[in-house]
Amino acid sequence: GFNSEVPEHATDTELKLLQDFIREKDPILVGLSAMSSLYFETLQKVNAAVRAATSAPVAWGGVLASLDPAVALQYADFVMRAEGEETLIDVLRAIETGGDIKSIDNIAYLNEDGSVHLNPIRPLVEDIDKFGHPPVNGKDMYLITNNKLTPGDPQVHAFTYELLASRGCPFSCTYCSAINLHRLYGSASKYVRFRSVDSVLSELNEAKANIPKLRVVHFWDEVFSNEPGWVDEFCARYKKEIGIPFRIWGHPMMVNEDLITKLVDAGLYQVVMGIQSGSERVRRDVFHRYEPQDRVIEATRVLSRCKVPHVFYDLMLLHAFESPEDLRQTFEMCLELEPPFELNIHGLNYLPGTDIVDMAIQAGYYTPEEMHSMMYSSLQEQYDRHWGPAASVYKQASTGNPWISLIYLTQFPELHDQLRAFADKLDDPATRKAVFALEVKMKKRQRLVHFINKVKLVLRIK
Repeated sequence: GFNSEVPEHATDTELKLLQDFIREKDPILVGLSAMSSLYFETLQKVNAAVRAATSAPVAWGGVLASLDPAVALQYADFVMRAEGEETLIDVLRAIETGGDIKSIDNIAYLNEDGSVHLNPIRPLVEDIDKFGHPPVNGKDMYLITNNKLTPGDPQVHAFTYELLASRGCPFSCTYCSAINLHRLYGSASKYVRFRSVDSVLSELNEAKANIPKLRVVHFWDEVFSNEPGWVDEFCARYKKEIGIPFRIWGHPMMVNEDLITKLVDAGLYQVVMGIQSGSERVRRDVFHRYEPQDRVIEATRVLSRCKVPHVFYDLMLLHAFESPEDLRQTFEMCLELEPPFELNIHGLNYLPGTDIVDMAIQAGYYTPEEMHSMMYSSLQEQYDRHWGPAASVYKQASTGNPWISLIYLTQFPELHDQLRAFADKLDDPATRKAVFALEVKMKKRQRLVHFINKVKLVLRIK
């Protein structure tokens, strides 16, 4: 139940349940998935509970551990960096046979003097079909939440199934870890890899057979495939074999009208496309996203012409690199986006190992010490840094910044003339007050719309 807006930590009761479970199972290895510094506080608590319950070695893997092994090794016996399927098998064999874990590729550990030792990264596996897919309703699955431990796969009670049809990302955004994970393998590796349609459909058929309430499939690929042959086969088979609405992530440079039309016919229900800023300077010089303004706007027109039922555009605002003029440009660009659409407005979180961390330090916005403290602060502190201690972007005016409120309101075309008039009078306190009041009103309306859409989806009402 992890929630970035209302972060809650594992309770003492839940941690004790975990400890009792570990003592009962008596494992030879405990692995923790350290994907992001955003929940580092909880990760520390779980790690300490594990340590108190077993003498088995504790390993960390995942994006955070791979890109900042020095921090991970303050808590873990060793780190499994990069893609870990083959590494994990080698580690288990070493534990069972008394072999040397420290000699295994992809492993990081501390030398006797406290320095970090990084073993070579093993060659990238290009045929990712060989790994199979995660089991649905498999054995030996347990969930600890709400102060209870429940056996079984919690997915079988869900309305949504989530999966990946690929690995890797072709882009190099500075705020994202994808490019840094790619660099672990060197420039020659084929980092973006697609599963076969057979592999993807096998997983989805298993999910469909085991999840009675399944209503939505969510593809978490960095950018969903735009390969014509792959998409053609996927669309034909998905519509026939699965027939459940699905969501994808898109990118302005990869929106193709012919392929989007086919995906909509197959059941495409929602597209989330990252725009991040309406300032071409911020996109290009700060985020290293090189799509020109007209390409972004044309991509929104394609999604509208193809009648994708629900379109969301991501914006990443309120950061040190951004000026008031950049915010105004974002507002003006949003007025040009083709409706209908909704906006997801995010702050910029600095994640360990991403390029933008060094950029912010070199620009003098933060010292290395300030950056480290900020990255590893609690999620609540990081959330409050953008939105204010008591703020919620779904409950009240976003930040007290009228430009953010105006940007949010651009998703309602009937307000555009009014918003343009507001934009020219933001120095007036009465105008700012009116903008904030309008934002609160429209967010209430939007919450109702979201609720109705969810009900329709669950009840399969078109």
